[in-house]
Amino acid sequence: MSLDPRYVVIPVHKSMQLLDVLEASDQPMALSDLAARTALPKTTAFRYLYTLRASRLVDYDEHTERYSVGPRLATAPPLPERARRIREQVHPALRRLQRQFNETVNLAIRDGCDIVYIDIVGSSRLQRAEAAIGKRDPLYSTALGKAILTGLRAEEIERAVPERIEPRTPHTITDRERLLQEIERSARRRYALDLEENELGACCVAAPIASPETGEPIAAISISGRSELMPMETLDRMGRVLNRTVHSLREGGLLQ
Repeated sequence: MSLDPRYVVIPVHKSMQLLDVLEASDQPMALSDLAARTALPKTTAFRYLYTLRASRLVDYDEHTERYSVGPRLATAPPLPERARRIREQVHPALRRLQRQFNETVNLAIRDGCDIVYIDIVGSSRLQRAEAAIGKRDPLYSTALGKAILTGLRAEEIERAVPERIEPRTPHTITDRERLLQEIERSARRRYALDLEENELGACCVAAPIASPETGEPIAAISISGRSELMPMETLDRMGRVLNRTVHSLREGGLLQ
């Protein structure tokens, strides 16, 4: 079946051509080569590639100034059945939170010392590069991870928090004792914060989802956005809403 060219969005089509060229190449490519191969002006190719980078479809090496296919195009392993069930049951709550705040809402589970994003409902305004489903981040630098840590036993927290904490940004809490104290504070208020600790310019608030059987966290929900749009007053209000949300999920008979 032939397609009607009237409905083809040219910038999207040309962006896909850039991806095709990168996928066919056996090595990273310079902007000038990509522009030439797709018959695009360099400034236009740069903007399309920058947008693809924001979606993690393209990688860029600042040292070599060359582009390559991004991690989002790699085949991700299938989610475990438990994670798929959690995502299916929690997704409507994510959508409600996104409509209420119009910020990005994330759902993640723990895998060892990391979190893994299993669902994301993005903001209607493109503010920054968002996470992607399947992406991993450390427990210690994310609100999602710290929220999950609040529900673990002390010995499990000791195993999950590395002795030497690598900074993700200048704001990452790298002092282990200070991080453990922050986890205690998060447990008392029942939500955790990430104040540009995982990504510069982004703040996040998260609450854990506890198993109805064991009471231990099986996942966490977060709301994230640009730092200037999320002052502490807003983060606190979001934290209280997240608490009510996860309580309703548990009391509503989900996650059995």
